[in-house]
Amino acid sequence: MELRSLRHFSALAETLNYRVAAERLHLTQPALTRSIAALERELGVQLFDRDKRHVALTADGAELLERAGEVLADADRLAAAAGAIRARRRDEVRVALYGVALAELTHPVIEAFCERYPSVTVRVHEADFHQGLAPLLAGECDVALLPLNVDMPGVTRVPIFTEPASLALWKGHPLAGAAAVDVTEVFDQPWVTPEPGLDFWVGGRNGDDAPTVGFHARSAQDVSLKIAYQHMVGLMPLSATRMFPHPGVENVAPKEPLGLVAAVVFPEAGHSPAAPAFAELARRVARRASGVPYAEISR
Repeated sequence: MELRSLRHFSALAETLNYRVAAERLHLTQPALTRSIAALERELGVQLFDRDKRHVALTADGAELLERAGEVLADADRLAAAAGAIRARRRDEVRVALYGVALAELTHPVIEAFCERYPSVTVRVHEADFHQGLAPLLAGECDVALLPLNVDMPGVTRVPIFTEPASLALWKGHPLAGAAAVDVTEVFDQPWVTPEPGLDFWVGGRNGDDAPTVGFHARSAQDVSLKIAYQHMVGLMPLSATRMFPHPGVENVAPKEPLGLVAAVVFPEAGHSPAAPAFAELARRVARRASGVPYAEISR
């Protein structure tokens, strides 16, 4: 269970209005609706009674809200403690890689940072999609490398390059051999996404015409497995087809091109002194190199 989902639950319980809560959380209303529905499925409890005009906490929801508040308060105290530890540590930078991260530039960027700052220890780990950016905001890592098309509250996003996205279908899908596919042609099939709150991963759509999310994956490999063996569909960075190929997955181009922005991300406040330097070095490496095919380098 994610802290982000509990924050969504708490905001909606406080406002009892999806539009107001979504604005407070810097989400679209459909994204908040999906998040609450996913939390209810995970808990196996209906948290809200709702119709077209009213939203109200259920008795079970009210009982769980108190416990959710305790968990969030504990998380805030943990984040504060982590911030104090982080403030004392200036000789280490922890880098989280989400999916393809910076694709073929990931290694050159990290290697260049190690060469430029030899006294700094760099620790790299693969991030869990389910946790979103919560570990970054909680001080568990200093820098995140990931595809991220929009600015997020509380973090600084430094775009490095933009690359095309491909539509991933299972081997044998009727459209797998097409030169290009309109993503709406597969909206009747379940989609797998790395991030349920961003409309990009469901073809850039929201509201009633968006496809159904069948699974929220934990990793790039998880996305491929769900497409190959559970016959879901989804969007992937084009670099993922090179870095994480799967024999059971076919990739085709969307008829309407979709671009993914690969970025370096770090907290706006209380960040490691190394974080801005890491982002700037990544931009320099990207401008010097042409290591990501079909990508447009940010300037």
